[in-house]
Amino acid sequence: MFINLTEPFVRQATTTFKNTCQVFRIIMIILCCWGTTAVSANPLDAPVGDRAGIFRAAVVKIDITPDKPKMLLGYNARQSDGIHDPIFHRIVLLDDGINRFCLVSTDICVISPSEYDHMASLVLQKFGIAPENFWWSVTHTHSAPEVGVPGLPEVFMGERYKHPVDEEYTDFVEQKILEGIERAEKQLVNARLGVGWGHSNANMNRRGIDVNGKASLGMDPDGPTDRRIGLIRIDKEDGTPLVLISNYAIHGTALGSPNLKISADVPGIVAEYVEEKTGVPMLFINGAAGNMAPIYSTYPNPQSAHLSQFRVLLGDRIIEANKSIITNIKKVQIFAGKTIVETPRKEGLGWPADMAAYSRQTADGKNLVRLPVRFLKINSDIAIWSLPVELFCEISNEVRDRSPYTYTFYYGYTNGWLGYFPPASQFKHGGYEVETVCPYTTAAEQDLKETVVNYLQGNLRSKITGDAPSVNRPSTIVADEHGVLNLSAEKGKAIGPDIKYMPEWEAFGWFTGKDRVEWNVAVDQKGRYTVLLEWSVDDKEAGKSFVVEAGKKQLSGTVEKSGSWETYRTMVIGTMELEPGVQKFVFRPKSDFGKGALLDLRQLKLVKIP
Repeated sequence: MFINLTEPFVRQATTTFKNTCQVFRIIMIILCCWGTTAVSANPLDAPVGDRAGIFRAAVVKIDITPDKPKMLLGYNARQSDGIHDPIFHRIVLLDDGINRFCLVSTDICVISPSEYDHMASLVLQKFGIAPENFWWSVTHTHSAPEVGVPGLPEVFMGERYKHPVDEEYTDFVEQKILEGIERAEKQLVNARLGVGWGHSNANMNRRGIDVNGKASLGMDPDGPTDRRIGLIRIDKEDGTPLVLISNYAIHGTALGSPNLKISADVPGIVAEYVEEKTGVPMLFINGAAGNMAPIYSTYPNPQSAHLSQFRVLLGDRIIEANKSIITNIKKVQIFAGKTIVETPRKEGLGWPADMAAYSRQTADGKNLVRLPVRFLKINSDIAIWSLPVELFCEISNEVRDRSPYTYTFYYGYTNGWLGYFPPASQFKHGGYEVETVCPYTTAAEQDLKETVVNYLQGNLRSKITGDAPSVNRPSTIVADEHGVLNLSAEKGKAIGPDIKYMPEWEAFGWFTGKDRVEWNVAVDQKGRYTVLLEWSVDDKEAGKSFVVEAGKKQLSGTVEKSGSWETYRTMVIGTMELEPGVQKFVFRPKSDFGKGALLDLRQLKLVKIP
């Protein structure tokens, strides 16, 4: 039999039977850590451990259509002269009680990895969401404005980037993402999840091979394709649909270079149609579309491109697949992971200064591309991996076939753009994707596949279900790779008569008016830091004051409501000027408030303000 006594059950008895309950709670933690299992008819409801809290989700849709002509990205340099259909950010925020994950789908063509890095730093600074938990995917429409610096495209096609960077529109797009995440945080609701597959014949291989073996942009009905639709649906707790996430590989090129009207092209037309029919927002996440074109491609206007027909060709197929999804997964755990693939860079190829982090030179003078791969695991059967490239579909097809997960999705055009990524077999055919816009060599395919498959089969499988309970080991805090100081409960020292470390929540609980937490922190850079607090509290206990101290520096605030003991929130509580060196940080109540609890404290985050 599976028994799970949750935090609220124990807390209800604290006032009268506090000592007894503390002993009982310790016993239950030991039992949970021993490892219990539950039998479920749904494989996705298989045990995911007892650390998960309440699964919550939110979705926000924000219009980013410009109100004046803009330079369009895709094809040759050209300026818009009107609007055919609006373009949007669609933002999903997931919270499993332990981790938060944010996915943004934007109706633009590509962004530089440096633009993603800048956006990720803003999200980290404001919301405390680590970069690996923030994915910015673009739909790859070729009829939307440029955003940010050109990045690698300027190396490939410098002649089309003679105009200045549109800083005004870039700032507008960035601020709308921040606005959307802020709104999503306030709109989080209890949710449940479902997953499934669909199929559509709306795409076709676009690498036409001539009798001489030379490839050109065209059509190859017999070439490799990926016509699967990967679907995730999230409903509210009462079964009301909340959001649909659809993953399909197709270039946003039904409209060609003669078109000067802003448009989200196939991905946007399909998303708007599905939203109209279902009544909920849909994120369109492109797949391995490097060699996947819409069956109607590069026409001069929406009518000749049969743009509206994609509502049937792809939109109706998404709606049909959606009807078969059952959203009965209430207990959800998410884990975001990452790795780097280093592979040789094409000889003689230059590199933009803003992307220095994505290249490395070996001791013997060889240049490597540093390709970031991100992973998202949902429970035990869903794995999503992403790249900032235009991947050929045969590579993602093979990874999916070799993956140990029932549902393996590939999200392309995510977190930047590092060129086309063809398999080794296509180099002999040349063509635009290989000769003009590819920074890789024939070694890249094997380097990528082995790294990704090994991660899926090894590193990722051990996460969540195989993770041992965390252990409180006080130790000196040092900055992570992003320069963030994470003052986690795991590494803090609890001092006081009642405070206890709760391994299943990775947090300090039983936090009374006489308790405090201390950390030794190695600050390596002088400057002003944003301080974020991650906490949970029962609404009846909220409202008490706290203090954060670092030497003579002090920051105070009030514990706001989080919704419940199982619902963790993160918010900015202020800024602090810090000097370099090892120093003691203290988190404590502002005064002894007598009965009750202050909060459950998971961590403080210190993010240096640029």
